[in-house]
Amino acid sequence: MNENLKQQWENLTKEMPKLRIRDAAKHLKVSEAELLATKIGKTAKLLKPDFANFLVNTTSLGYVMALTRNESCVHERKGIYNNVSVNGQTALAVGEDIDLRIFLKDWKYGFYVEEPKENGFQRSFQFFDKRGEAVHKIYQTDKSAVDGWEKLKAQFVDETQKFTNPIIETITKTETDDPKVIPDFLDAWSKLEDTHDFFSLLRKYKYSREYSLKVANGKFSFKISTENFLSLMMESSKRDLDVMIFVGNPGMIQIHTGKIQKLEPMGPWFNVLDPEFNLHLRTDRIESVYIVDKPTRDGLVSSVEVFDNEGNLILQMFGKRKPGIPQSNLWFQLSREYLNKNEELNPSFV
Repeated sequence: MNENLKQQWENLTKEMPKLRIRDAAKHLKVSEAELLATKIGKTAKLLKPDFANFLVNTTSLGYVMALTRNESCVHERKGIYNNVSVNGQTALAVGEDIDLRIFLKDWKYGFYVEEPKENGFQRSFQFFDKRGEAVHKIYQTDKSAVDGWEKLKAQFVDETQKFTNPIIETITKTETDDPKVIPDFLDAWSKLEDTHDFFSLLRKYKYSREYSLKVANGKFSFKISTENFLSLMMESSKRDLDVMIFVGNPGMIQIHTGKIQKLEPMGPWFNVLDPEFNLHLRTDRIESVYIVDKPTRDGLVSSVEVFDNEGNLILQMFGKRKPGIPQSNLWFQLSREYLNKNEELNPSFV
């Protein structure tokens, strides 16, 4: 254990008692996993890195809160882990409530955490990537299966409790963003048959996601303002629309499908505060927003994609749909309303 770091965190907590661990880690210039590791032997226990096996046993935890976040957005969904399957380095949890796309390649650390709170303890399983950044967290609720938590704790806690520091890696950019192939790229885009094929399209042409939307601007993508994006969310709520909201990081994508009802701006945060679903979005980190159209076998599928100033995808939003079923016409019409409000933002790239 890093005793010096432990002491620094204790001193910082005295100065700022409400500071969250992620923000404390930034303040101390370490990763969140390194900071949590200073609690090993007290409120935290290191887990075996057998993440695939852990995931297929998560149903036994019962009703929980699943949390996935990136630098600009937190996505919290309550429910039960169902239909969990693992295929090599990818995994799925496909339930009505908790819906996940999991990429295990970067997962490195897991912790069981038991923090004191009023009338007991707050239990959680927390997972981090090679850089020590949070990938996914599972929190116990009042309706969780206590026996299931105890079982997974006993099965997956690592007896050695030896923590190795994260690997500091320079992320190598793989995209070339070559403007010479824009016409071919747009032609290939026009021939898409499934939204999931878009990632393969980006990989084939070595385009970053944000660059691809820039080059398709005015044809398949349409830039809108942050204010109009937030208005679109509010209008989706007023019209009682079922939507899909995706938030992710390199190791996880978490999806909410359903309505969004209690929407509350609080300073830079735009929040959804529903009983089963919470979203916390830092609007001051939003650099660009696009409405994006993709052709599929089931007709056009329209989404909203939100990016930060480094070109990282913060959030995606769709109308509720499933393969084989066209998207909601009401969602499509709503997206057109906000597209037309932003015509001045959409000169053609080519």
